[in-house]
Amino acid sequence: MTLILNAQEVESLCDMSTLIDTVERGLREEAQGRAVVPPRLNLPTASGFFRVMPAVMNDSGLMGYKVFHGSMRGGVRYLIAVYAQEGERLLALMDAHYLTAARTGATTGVATKVLATPGAKTVAVIGSGLEARTNLQAVCAVRAVECVTVFSPNPEHRARFAARMSAELGVEVRAVESPAHCVRGADIVVVATNSFGRPDPIAYRGAWMEPGVLVDAIGSTSPFLREIDADTFQRAESIVVDSKVQVEEESGDVKAALSADKYDRAKVVELKDVLAGKAQGRTSAQQMVLFKSVGTAVQDVMAGFAVYEAAVQQGRGLDIGEFLDLKTF
Repeated sequence: MTLILNAQEVESLCDMSTLIDTVERGLREEAQGRAVVPPRLNLPTASGFFRVMPAVMNDSGLMGYKVFHGSMRGGVRYLIAVYAQEGERLLALMDAHYLTAARTGATTGVATKVLATPGAKTVAVIGSGLEARTNLQAVCAVRAVECVTVFSPNPEHRARFAARMSAELGVEVRAVESPAHCVRGADIVVVATNSFGRPDPIAYRGAWMEPGVLVDAIGSTSPFLREIDADTFQRAESIVVDSKVQVEEESGDVKAALSADKYDRAKVVELKDVLAGKAQGRTSAQQMVLFKSVGTAVQDVMAGFAVYEAAVQQGRGLDIGEFLDLKTF
């Protein structure tokens, strides 16, 4: 059977704790050399871009890809396809708009679990959109958070975010009037902004880093996007990324830090290697740590499979049978 899952169905099937566990399993599999993840394709179109991200998971017996296209001005459409290696079956095609934000949050959850100080309980969020929401959900899933502050430039947006997340998480979330105030004293800082087109896109500055902080920065995923300054990379004593190659090719933040000679590759390790014990992330409670994510196909395929499993268990989605014919030779 092949399931078709629309955006509303996918969102209702996303359980953050399950996504965190599933993404972590995929990252550990990748660290052991059991995943095939080729460089993703970034193709220009007449009005925007077309990106293809494939992965083969040999221990999980899965394979698949995410494809998305569009433009920052006109909007973007996302699709994830998940296959079973056994029988070469297409399991599901799903809208991945919400799932992309959810798997980004889940990856932040994995990173926060291993990189935040053990007693971390205060969180600051810069941003008030969908990915700010999913990343905060994930942080609260892996840490006993007691209070949250949030800042975004629009007072109505940050107040609405604070009210919604307070009710959803059962944690006090307070909207504040400046980013510097927002992050002061926080154990964990989540930077999840959409600063495209703003005169000054920098939402977080390295000058604000304090001993012991973990900064999770997820918004700069294209060369033209910025949200943290080069000083953040320079001041961070440990930098953990989801892909060394992709962050340098695709993150405007990293490109700016490289240009300013403030990106020390000797401090950079990959999250999957930290999980597998092949690299160190945080080495002391006072260390300032930066997690910089641009997303990977492993995250997409594993998260897509988690949604597919939930759909099967709950009898959700449109079953279109064996959608693809088998050609034999």
